[in-house]
Amino acid sequence: MKRIFNNKNVKYHLFIVLLTLIYGLVATLADFHGSPWSSAKDLVLLVMQAGVVMCATYSFLMLLALCRWVFAVVFPVIMLLTVVMVWFRYTQGVTLTPMIVELCFVNDASMAFTLLSSWLVVVMVLSVVFSAFAVWVRFKHVPSPSVLPNLVAGLLLLLTFTSFVPSFARPVSLRMPFSFYYCTRDFLSQQRVAKAERPAFDGPAVCQADTLTVVLVIGESLRADHLQLNGYHRATTPLLAADTSLVSLPSVYTREIFTHTSLPAMLTRADASDSGLAYEERSFIDLFKKAGYRTAWLANQEPVRNYVYFMNECDTLVYANRGKSAYVYDKWLDGELLPLVDDELSRPAPRKLLVLHTIGSHWWYESHYTDDFRRFEPVIDTRIVSSCTDEEMNNSYDNTILYTDWFLTQVLGRLKDSCALMIYLSDHGESLGEDGFYLHAAEHETLHWPACLVWMSDAYKSSFPSKAAALRLNAGGDHTTDFLFHSILSGAAIETDYVVDSLNIFHNGRD
Repeated sequence: MKRIFNNKNVKYHLFIVLLTLIYGLVATLADFHGSPWSSAKDLVLLVMQAGVVMCATYSFLMLLALCRWVFAVVFPVIMLLTVVMVWFRYTQGVTLTPMIVELCFVNDASMAFTLLSSWLVVVMVLSVVFSAFAVWVRFKHVPSPSVLPNLVAGLLLLLTFTSFVPSFARPVSLRMPFSFYYCTRDFLSQQRVAKAERPAFDGPAVCQADTLTVVLVIGESLRADHLQLNGYHRATTPLLAADTSLVSLPSVYTREIFTHTSLPAMLTRADASDSGLAYEERSFIDLFKKAGYRTAWLANQEPVRNYVYFMNECDTLVYANRGKSAYVYDKWLDGELLPLVDDELSRPAPRKLLVLHTIGSHWWYESHYTDDFRRFEPVIDTRIVSSCTDEEMNNSYDNTILYTDWFLTQVLGRLKDSCALMIYLSDHGESLGEDGFYLHAAEHETLHWPACLVWMSDAYKSSFPSKAAALRLNAGGDHTTDFLFHSILSGAAIETDYVVDSLNIFHNGRD
């Protein structure tokens, strides 16, 4: 014990404490910037969460500085990256994500340099000066500690905050300096998945329509029983309810309750008997391309390795928001997809498939609608779910549906004068306090019934009257999300042996 607490160790740890405090004021404070809270209890919880990140940072810096030369090389780089991300966090409202990594180093590195400003350069220079001073102090005034006990203690602490305790691991991994590693790792992992070889579907896929636009809108956390269209007591979908071309499927069941697992199941032939197909086969996008469709994935959510493969199956992949994550609480709106939709619709291809992956009704609800749609009040004002009342949760959640109602109406307005089909299917539902369950963090019945809507333009109904009639006939039945693979191909007038009639909502079983 005397060896651990000798003068060298004490000086070393005082240096690390001071370095951690300075780094925390720069990085951790920025990471928690804008986190909503409404009471002293909420503030205490946020401070505790920030404290966990600071403790993890302390253990990291403790290990980093054990070797002066490693510290001299690595710390200035980390500090420089940190101040750059802090600058953009305060000025642009973005944080580090795998999409930002891709933007800077793969897609268009030159674009990153256009974001430089004189003030950012000043901040970067100050970062270099501070880092040089810290390195000088470490070399000249901080003696090297006992290596083995500090190495063991540092590793145990770091693993505790990043691996051993799950409730710490995710919040820590998404905050600086750890996000630099984890976001890069996730990006590289996604790239490997996206480039993996999966066998193409055998046999022909032939489209029977010369001109047709198919839009799949992947919803987020929207449950069927909160739609006015399905008898909900509130007018949450007043615009869509007035559209006689829209059909709601109120009884669609999903086995999966997380986006990571629900999307692969929705987009592929995976079903209860063979769920592994979601990670072994291509999606229906491959068959659309074989049938001569131009395909585009327009994303308002970050990619994850479970479904990034399918995103990259498309001819075009565009992100509406590259720097948004679960810990950014300013506006993150699906309306930002609309210019991307316009760009795709203006392309000369006669047959098009657009997949819109929306942020929808994801938590934090207040980020996902504009103030014009705050019609149900009071709303949530803290990110601490336990401090929100059920009334506030339902009000904020329903306001996101009002915004989705507007967003979908905007999409349909762009399609009404063409031969077009739109299918909206949410990835899962959401718990809003039923039986003490909230969001989609734990198994509950409310998560298994996602909203599902289908719309057909007048030109589409004229071209495919039997499909329109079959949809009306099948809409009230019980379905699972397994229907999507088979129905979207049929709805797109693609003839292929992979369509199963019993799972096709555009097929009349009596035919």
